[in-house]
Amino acid sequence: MNRAVLDGLLALLVTCLALASLVGSAAHLQLTRAAVTRLHTADALGVALLVLGTLSIGRRRDVPVLVLGVAAMVFLGYDALGHAPPLLPFAPAIALYTIAVTRTPLAAVSATTVTAVVAAFAAHRDLLTREQFLVDVLSMVAATLLGYGVQLHGRVASLKQRAVQLVREHTDETRLAVEQEQARIARELHDIVAHSVSLIIAQASVARRTTDTELEQARQVLGSIERTGREALTEMRGLLGVLQPGRDRAEPESPLGLDRLPALITQVQQTGLPVQLLVHGHPRPLPSEIELTVYRIVQEALTNTLKHAGVARATVVLSHHPGTLELRIWDDGHGGAPTSAPGNGLAGMQQRAALLGGELTAGPRPGGGFQVVATLPLEDRQRCPSPS
Repeated sequence: MNRAVLDGLLALLVTCLALASLVGSAAHLQLTRAAVTRLHTADALGVALLVLGTLSIGRRRDVPVLVLGVAAMVFLGYDALGHAPPLLPFAPAIALYTIAVTRTPLAAVSATTVTAVVAAFAAHRDLLTREQFLVDVLSMVAATLLGYGVQLHGRVASLKQRAVQLVREHTDETRLAVEQEQARIARELHDIVAHSVSLIIAQASVARRTTDTELEQARQVLGSIERTGREALTEMRGLLGVLQPGRDRAEPESPLGLDRLPALITQVQQTGLPVQLLVHGHPRPLPSEIELTVYRIVQEALTNTLKHAGVARATVVLSHHPGTLELRIWDDGHGGAPTSAPGNGLAGMQQRAALLGGELTAGPRPGGGFQVVATLPLEDRQRCPSPS
């Protein structure tokens, strides 16, 4: 039910109780003729004051201090005019309760003190009897304490709810962190295994086609296969090491970066795929996560070229711009877009770029072949987590 409706019903209830008390007490009064005349002329004003004081409760949530002032002055005026019987301080007590619930403790104490001082002044001027004064003061203190207790209970409930919410958020963040770490490991495993196995297969194919007179070339190819396998094992061990319980995540001993691109391209060239590396702009030191991302994108793109392009040539262009790093890898083969499971291949490259606040597109070239284009921002990246 609407709060305004509830407050209106409360005001009506208090008004009815006060009127019932007035009627019930008046029936037992033993009055002289003069007193009857006085009571008859004062009843209308007394009832009006009573109704005004109690009905003001309907606005207690909006202006509780004003409601307290109106109720206190009305009830004080009722007693000061000598109306009978004396009223119980329902309205002032409810107003003080509301102040204690909705305002600061200082405001509640101040309102209670001021009201008690007014009641003491009225008792000193014989406007209130000693019994009425004690009843009024005790009622006001009890209402204030009750309201403050309700406020404290609400605060405790709110703190408990906030604690539960924080636990849920922490659980969600932990689950998200685990999922992100799983995705990172999946990308790394895919890049390491797919690239290394593709190179080994391509190099083994070259070795198989060599003749007896090309033993030196065969030795070189087999040596390249051995190096590729050893490098893959080293990367796998470093990656799987972080999964062992009790071990902190550590950076690899030899982080993959832009300085390793020539070696990567040499590996691919030994499979028979001609690859050209071009660097434009002014190279400068870059964060390790950017260099790793560039290396992995080039690695994945060239691996896809080996698997899908057929007889082709590939070109890798790294362009340094103010604030951005642009990477283009294309080939002139006949292969289409590589197909892979979600989270691997092209999707993995796009995830790597997105984690750094960049973007990556891939698709067939108008003149034939396939192209991968990545743009990575070099500034204002604090909001992006590291993919490494």
